[in-house]
Amino acid sequence: MDRLVVYNDARRLVAICLSYVVIAVCVVALGFTQGGGNIVWPILAVIVAACFVVATAFCVRKLLDRRPLFEFTADEVTDLTKPEDVISLPWSQVLSVDLKAASNNDLMLEIMGYKAADQFDEITPDMQAQMDASGSDKVYYVLQLSGLWVRSSRMRETYAWVRDHVAERFPDIRFGEFKDPLSQVGKEEG
Repeated sequence: MDRLVVYNDARRLVAICLSYVVIAVCVVALGFTQGGGNIVWPILAVIVAACFVVATAFCVRKLLDRRPLFEFTADEVTDLTKPEDVISLPWSQVLSVDLKAASNNDLMLEIMGYKAADQFDEITPDMQAQMDASGSDKVYYVLQLSGLWVRSSRMRETYAWVRDHVAERFPDIRFGEFKDPLSQVGKEEG
């Protein structure tokens, strides 16, 4: 397989949606049963539950959106998360690929690379400022595949695919794999 496409994970999004719905129902139930006759608590509960309903609608919209998030080939990586700003980096211009833990304990795939000034049709003031600050004609990018929408197992598979298909052809790319520090607790050294 010379191409890997990563999509939103349906199971993960369904689980998030169900969690939001359960939380909304619990908040409304608590607001109406534990309010003690005060009208403020049920109203506040409905407002808080409405926030979870909006979050559920956002997740359902992501669930129904079947556009790919990232596309990996043997030649380049393409970030498709923002349709209005698609970024493709050739592997020859990638500096590092890291599998990291995000702050919410999900994994995140981070790809750092650059594009040279001659690869752009137009150079924006932000790009020019970055080139001036670095003293080169390069604009640096960090492409991040968030684990919020993709399962950890799928993140590990994607990282392994990239390492297996890219590392040999481009030995200058630094690969950093996530090692869970808690998995080492209690193990004997030796």
